[in-house]
Amino acid sequence: MNSRSRSKLGDVTDMHFLKQPNVEKLQNQLIHGRISRRQFVQATAVAGLAPVASSMAPSSVRADADDLSYFTWSGYEVPELHQPYIDEHGGSPGWSVFASAEDGLQKIRAGFQTDITHPCVDNVPKWQAAGVIQPIDPSRVSYWDDMFPSLHDMTGAVIDNDVYMILTDFGLSSVLYRTDLYDREKRWTMLFDEQSAGRICARGTTANLFIALKILGYDPMNPTSAQLAEAGEMARVQRPLVRFYWESQTDMEQAIASGECTVAYAWNEALVNLTAQGIPVAFAAPKEGAFGWACGLVHNANSEADGDLVYDFIDAWLAPESGKFLIEAYGYGHGNQKSFDLVDPATLTALGYEDPVALMNGTSFWVPISPEIDDEMLTLWEDIQAGI
Repeated sequence: MNSRSRSKLGDVTDMHFLKQPNVEKLQNQLIHGRISRRQFVQATAVAGLAPVASSMAPSSVRADADDLSYFTWSGYEVPELHQPYIDEHGGSPGWSVFASAEDGLQKIRAGFQTDITHPCVDNVPKWQAAGVIQPIDPSRVSYWDDMFPSLHDMTGAVIDNDVYMILTDFGLSSVLYRTDLYDREKRWTMLFDEQSAGRICARGTTANLFIALKILGYDPMNPTSAQLAEAGEMARVQRPLVRFYWESQTDMEQAIASGECTVAYAWNEALVNLTAQGIPVAFAAPKEGAFGWACGLVHNANSEADGDLVYDFIDAWLAPESGKFLIEAYGYGHGNQKSFDLVDPATLTALGYEDPVALMNGTSFWVPISPEIDDEMLTLWEDIQAGI
């Protein structure tokens, strides 16, 4: 899975804490989970305190040494995603954020202590082999039976019959397109369409090879070398058609908004962001099926927290109200099926979640692939990028 950054969009002028823009008070609210880091920065900026606040805002906080600690992607520390835990224990766990799953793994291997971490399922075998996570007991997860069954045993989450990850959130990778500028067939071939030459925003990663494999009808998670070579030829043909290969989601969104690109590889969040700006866009449901990522919670081997706190936090993340927030604010799917029942049907349709079970069954999730194929893909992609 690619690195992720999630943030709830909100009007800071409606937030009660702005009435007394005191930095110490804001920091206290931040530490105890009553506001998010983004709200902290917004509040101090509105109050004209940004230079002081930005230097004082911590990159990690821990309210109590005996409390739970949580290591996650930026944006996933917000209270709305674990409110039941706050209601039961009086505050959020301490938290820190990582830039990528690999960054998180290296910090933990170097001795960083944390109780729960939030990587993605394709990372789990590597983390388990490194000895940094321990098995989780599904019988202690209150919402286990409400989860999508396919998340119980997704490749990577279960190793030697032990569950190492509780899958909490997932998202799609598909083609985002301007509905007023693109009217042809909605397939992954949109990213290889000669009629869109110069107006395609492709991802600057091996994702293009996975997409080519899917178009060719092969299993993108388990290709042969010959199949991969065939996909590589498709990616070479695609290269001169691409406006640019994006690394920053913001760059891609701006190109779609301006019309510089009419089609782009994207995640659900881009649809939410551009729709909020009034840009006429839609998220394709390719006939070949979408790609998806799935992430979740792991219990760290060096955890010092009481086990009950760990499972209380997992339950809070899986609570339907947490899922409702995730779906509506970020556009991502939630591990608890009942979360979708709380969301307006029109919103679910716009996000492609009108039948989440069918969606899950028709999606190719990024799961661990063999190290040999992974290396072969990386080498091939580097050659394509270099024009070889």
